[in-house]
Amino acid sequence: MIVAPLSEFGTYLNLHPLFERVEQALITLDFSKPGEKIYIDGENLIAIPSFNKARSAGEAPLESHDKYIDIQICLQGEETMGWRERQTCSAIKEPYNSDNDITFYSDHPTCFITLKPNQFAIFFPSDCHAPLIGEGFIKKVVFKVKLAM
Repeated sequence: MIVAPLSEFGTYLNLHPLFERVEQALITLDFSKPGEKIYIDGENLIAIPSFNKARSAGEAPLESHDKYIDIQICLQGEETMGWRERQTCSAIKEPYNSDNDITFYSDHPTCFITLKPNQFAIFFPSDCHAPLIGEGFIKKVVFKVKLAM
């Protein structure tokens, strides 16, 4: 997991060939239509803007992904996310769904981070995360970056 201000995103461009496209998309794309997937490079790079009511930590299950890296960027509000190392999760709540590339767990996070507007978190397949914890509404965009291209 990586957490940083959006102004430092360029520091991480060398972690994946598509991260540079993410940086360009942040400058050029409109994220005002929540729930509408934006295909930037087919299934290799997708942006999903959202505007959701926050939930309590107890309502936010840990999740993990096998095929994609998540780059979650807070645009408005404050979003707390739970985190736990995937290899320590043992209680599967919902088994892997290959169509949505997601597994849900009943395990609890071992720590929490809070993103303010213009901050981001990068979650790799080795990270479990529980998003959308907080109060009020959270506007964000999630970039799904395919591991193997």
